[in-house]
Amino acid sequence: MNSTTRGNGKGNSEASLQESTRQLDGEIASLREELAGLVAELDRRRHELLDVKLQARRQALGMALTSVALLATASGFVWLGGWHSRRRRTTLSRVGRLREAISRMIDRPDRVAAEPGVPARILTAAANAAVATAIKKMLERGFQRARHKEERPARLDAARDRAAS
Repeated sequence: MNSTTRGNGKGNSEASLQESTRQLDGEIASLREELAGLVAELDRRRHELLDVKLQARRQALGMALTSVALLATASGFVWLGGWHSRRRRTTLSRVGRLREAISRMIDRPDRVAAEPGVPARILTAAANAAVATAIKKMLERGFQRARHKEERPARLDAARDRAAS
């Protein structure tokens, strides 16, 4: 017989069952408290993360450095474009480009005055038709507006004459 059981064996097992239940309840309660603390900490961190003013204060140096870097990069690109443009306008650069163009013309004279292909002709014709239609519509609207402006004072004069009679 087991040394932990006495008598009929039910009394001690009920006590150990109640004891283990109390232990589990205690563990559950401590885990709940720990979990509640963790959730509260997560909530606090979430609020801090979404607080723009707080993040701006905390990250002011990083934001300033990033802004300066972006501004310097943009300024550098603008300066580089201007420098490149000035450089291309020099006489020596123009002479170099002319020399390259002439050498290309000598190497491949068939490409100098080549006729555009069929797709290019079709696209050109379609673009010309679209532009002509748009210009015609704009002119028609302009003439209609001008005509309405001329008719409007005449109608107002007729209405005044009728009112005066």
